[in-house]
Amino acid sequence: MSITCTRCGADSEPLAQAPMPTATGREILAHVCPSCWQEWLRTQVIYINEYRLNLIDPQVRAQLEREMRRFLNLPEAPAP
Repeated sequence: MSITCTRCGADSEPLAQAPMPTATGREILAHVCPSCWQEWLRTQVIYINEYRLNLIDPQVRAQLEREMRRFLNLPEAPAP
């Protein structure tokens, strides 16, 4: 099975498994290549450190997810 990555546009094998056990994780599995996912993980650390994010706060986690979606060129998540 091959996917077309929403970030880089390359045809690639998908991640070995969903990076999180949620609908967002399944969306990433279906639309993001492993190299772009690894790039996001590195960028995420920089983002968390630069803005000194407190990941205990649900609003901060939602903000980080929005940034991840922008970075990976995924559509905005539907409102809960």
